[in-house]
Amino acid sequence: MAEILLSVGEPKIRQFQNKKQIAAIAELVWNALDANATYVEVELERTLTGAVDRILVSDNGEGITPEQAQESFREYGDTWKSSRTHTSGHQRILHGQNGEGRLYAFSLGEHLTWTSIAKVDGRNVQTRITVSRNRPTVWNIGDPVETTESTGTKVAITVPQGKRHRALESSEAPDNLAARLAFYLRAYPGIKVVYDGVILDPENIIQDIVDLRLDLPPEYVSEAPPIVTFVEWKTRITDRKMLICNAEGIALAEYGEDWHDAVVSFTPYLRWRGFSDMTADGIHMLTMSHAPLLYAAEQAVRKHVSRRRSEISSQVVEQLKTEGLYPYDLTETSPTQMVERQTFDLVVTVARTALPPRGAPRQLSVNLIQAALERDPSDLHGILDRVLSLSPEERSHLGRLIDDTQLSSIISATNTIIDRLNFIGGLRKLLADPQLRRELREVDQLHPMIAKNLWLFGEEWTLARTEVGLTSVLREYLHNLGEAVTLENELERVAREDGRSGRVDILLFRGIGDERHNERLVVELKRPTVKVGRTELDQVKSYARAIVDDPQYRGVKCKWKFILATYDYDEAINRDIRQRDKPPGLADDQEEYELWVYSWGELLDAAERKLFFFRKQLEYEATDERVTRYLRESYQEYIPETLHAPSAQE
Repeated sequence: MAEILLSVGEPKIRQFQNKKQIAAIAELVWNALDANATYVEVELERTLTGAVDRILVSDNGEGITPEQAQESFREYGDTWKSSRTHTSGHQRILHGQNGEGRLYAFSLGEHLTWTSIAKVDGRNVQTRITVSRNRPTVWNIGDPVETTESTGTKVAITVPQGKRHRALESSEAPDNLAARLAFYLRAYPGIKVVYDGVILDPENIIQDIVDLRLDLPPEYVSEAPPIVTFVEWKTRITDRKMLICNAEGIALAEYGEDWHDAVVSFTPYLRWRGFSDMTADGIHMLTMSHAPLLYAAEQAVRKHVSRRRSEISSQVVEQLKTEGLYPYDLTETSPTQMVERQTFDLVVTVARTALPPRGAPRQLSVNLIQAALERDPSDLHGILDRVLSLSPEERSHLGRLIDDTQLSSIISATNTIIDRLNFIGGLRKLLADPQLRRELREVDQLHPMIAKNLWLFGEEWTLARTEVGLTSVLREYLHNLGEAVTLENELERVAREDGRSGRVDILLFRGIGDERHNERLVVELKRPTVKVGRTELDQVKSYARAIVDDPQYRGVKCKWKFILATYDYDEAINRDIRQRDKPPGLADDQEEYELWVYSWGELLDAAERKLFFFRKQLEYEATDERVTRYLRESYQEYIPETLHAPSAQE
């Protein structure tokens, strides 16, 4: 017997003790398939009490020769597979090349034994390899013994008392393993894999297979670009991480967090030939080396899941309508009814497989769900538990939908709409009243209120960030706008001797985007006392062109949006901002930038029109009393003193 020391530190090996149990089984199966096995069986041996105490993985492959055992079990990351792409005889594509598969077994048990028979010089020779979890770097290789038994390998793993393998004992385990082997088993239909008595057949659990095109960065565009193959399952698959695969779809590694969706059960396979030659370390560093590709893959998956969720929900609802069981009148459009109906649609979609298939029980289930939503959504949990045979995971999904997603989102959205209607009404009040308009200070009142409500200039700017890096270039050309203009992050410089802020025009600037595309917003807030005319328009045009022509931004992929916001403008510029075939307000339309001129009245009208439908559904009117109270409660420090205390009439 020979004692072999694995050429890698113990801490590295111990990392494998925390691998997923089903992933460890998959690696042992892959090792069998890489040895040209056509039959692989995973057996879970149980005690009288039903606990798993031994795991056996057997195959009829070519086995491990004594020479291979000496070489492969000594080196980490250097096995007979390292220099190959196909199994011996070029029969099939190789899965593993990094010598890690056997180490996954440490996550399953205490003592590991490989008993392998291989053909050597025309004779069948048995080799026995053992290792213990408490000494993971020491591998014992027994002396070769000639035998008449057929070639193949059996891996025996002793499970310590008290260690549970819930993931392996679950009824979903065969499907989870089949998902990992799906493309391989479909490519080589002559192979048979049996898990705990169940023959794995991906075709039994595949609902649909779709290749998703990715919005790829230029460096990945080629004749064979990366794609995501989206496999939708008929049953609930609990392992939902994205699988990193070679071009043929053979899984090499997992990536990211589990994909959780209440409606669609799926596995995304990111396939690319560029992954085939990667080392184990390269696979582990994907988030750094291929971040744009992973981002594109995730975006494609999210988009497709959203589409499939809508399609499935529509099918379920249409089926109920066809059966005459749908409990809602679609002509009823009150906000409460709409919310209740949308929640019902989600609930029956998630619970679709648990609903009785026909007759009175099906109608009763539908009516009970509708009645619970109408009376109290919190009652729904009990009804679903009592009436429908939902799995724990389905109950969890529904719980999140009912408790969190729907109701909190609806409340949040409603509050946002009401706040915006009140803000529009409040700003109108401040600008329409001559006394309030005279008192309103741009620096410490108007500017901070606008900065908190950038949706006025487009919804996309709601979460925009302040780009301090723009300060130097914006300041350099500030003289183009005249004398009394200040950047928003330098407003402290315009304080007067009495401590109050001076009257100036303010330049507000924000940015949005990612590594591939950027947009920047620059808004000049004109003082209410200034009526914008030809001079002011020419100034901001000159400023915009100077910015985009600056060497720092010339040729950069960035779209600039310049807005001149004013209380009023002169008729002399009407032809500039009312051009044929151009939207109102667009004064200069160039490839790198757009320049818009709006009065506050136009900005507020446009914002109010976007909210008209919601205002009508909510039956909400932003009365003078409401907007005044809103300004006092939300913007007390930014409103003129005249508004601070209620008048006698109020």
